[in-house]
Amino acid sequence: MLALALTAELTGVTNLVPTDSTDNPYYYTFKVQCTSCRETHANWVGVNRHRESSATIKAAPKQYEHSDPGKKQNIIEIDCRGLEFTDFKADGEWQATGLESGTKFSGIDLGEGEWFDYDEKAGEEFTPINPRPMLQSLVNEDVIIRLKWGQTEYKGRLISVDSYMNIQLSGTEEYIDRKHTGTLGQVLIRSVAVYTLPAAPVSIRRRAGMGAHREIPPLTWGRCNNVLWVSAAKGVEMNGESRDVKMEG
Repeated sequence: MLALALTAELTGVTNLVPTDSTDNPYYYTFKVQCTSCRETHANWVGVNRHRESSATIKAAPKQYEHSDPGKKQNIIEIDCRGLEFTDFKADGEWQATGLESGTKFSGIDLGEGEWFDYDEKAGEEFTPINPRPMLQSLVNEDVIIRLKWGQTEYKGRLISVDSYMNIQLSGTEEYIDRKHTGTLGQVLIRSVAVYTLPAAPVSIRRRAGMGAHREIPPLTWGRCNNVLWVSAAKGVEMNGESRDVKMEG
């Protein structure tokens, strides 16, 4: 009998669990190794608990509960013979519940190992102080700049921030509505303004395999984890070319 154990950092949410039902089954995706020859299968292998196979998941997945710090918790148990699972990939949809508000979050994508959203019911507010000193402390680190109340994100290495709050990133990837929309390279986000946010940011982050993105305490100077929440900007320049950014709200 094998068990899949998950360790995650949860902020503002709890009861993280794969969305797994008869009508909408979750495929638990693993790297598989033969216990006899020790050869690892070249491709990822998906296991569906609603379908019979050489690996059987007899019970529904258990919810991963919030703890501080995050602790290892078993999610599923797998009965199999002659196989070992050496790695797990969090494909498919997950769901969670607001820690204080009870808000239901569905369609959570952990493919990149992290997820962010707002909990409107939590109703928490915070007012950032001058964000420039904080940003200067993050120069040469990977950050996420989120615009339009979470609809547009720029992920890249922070190169500089000047007295006018112009932020320069390198190796920048653009995401709109959580979908990757382009590799932009050098980006200048002009005249950034950071304001009070009316809702509580929530996040999920796997503790392992997250790369270089820095973990920052939430609700400080307009940040939630490694996200700078930005509500206005005058424009974005990519590789010397200007692009207007329509800001809403």
